[in-house]
Amino acid sequence: MKIWARKTYRIGVGIIFPLIYAFTPSKIPAEMLIAYLLGIMTPIEVIRKVAPGFYKTLHDHSRGILKEEPGFIMGTTAYLLATFFIIAVFTKGVAILSLLYLLFGDTASTIVGVRWGRVRFLKGKSVEGSLAFLITCLVIGFIFFKPLNVPFVVMLVGAFSATVIEAVTIKLDDNFTVGVGTAIIMELLLRYLV
Repeated sequence: MKIWARKTYRIGVGIIFPLIYAFTPSKIPAEMLIAYLLGIMTPIEVIRKVAPGFYKTLHDHSRGILKEEPGFIMGTTAYLLATFFIIAVFTKGVAILSLLYLLFGDTASTIVGVRWGRVRFLKGKSVEGSLAFLITCLVIGFIFFKPLNVPFVVMLVGAFSATVIEAVTIKLDDNFTVGVGTAIIMELLLRYLV
């Protein structure tokens, strides 16, 4: 149940940024909202490090939205930083598509991997979860590549790249590496090869 709560929260909050960016002529509204949320997350990050007991109380009352995270920063903070960077740096279509890949691919991968994952590799990742990630990215890509003005080959390479990056990310937070890595690959393809 906690995974469902976390992933529902993640999609509900995470979809706001690509939607705002898609339907406004400027990056500024999405970036302002992300900056505001980072302003909220920063004290939570500090509390997590300097007062772990208090953070545990927050975690216990979050109904599964917050999770125990041993890393340097929490997944939500990594996602917000990645989203801000992606929107600031990359072309609109690439930015939105890479965020959608991260948001929906990661959700599918986690749900399928936890529930049906049998063939494990690299610290608990599963082949079934990775296939769910890829299929989800391909579906998202096929739906949005034309409206976002992203060439088909860029969309396709982006979907496969996101899947590989998610599968091999171990030490860093995949909330950052998947979105940023995928956006870099798609942007390079868009600018220099297509």
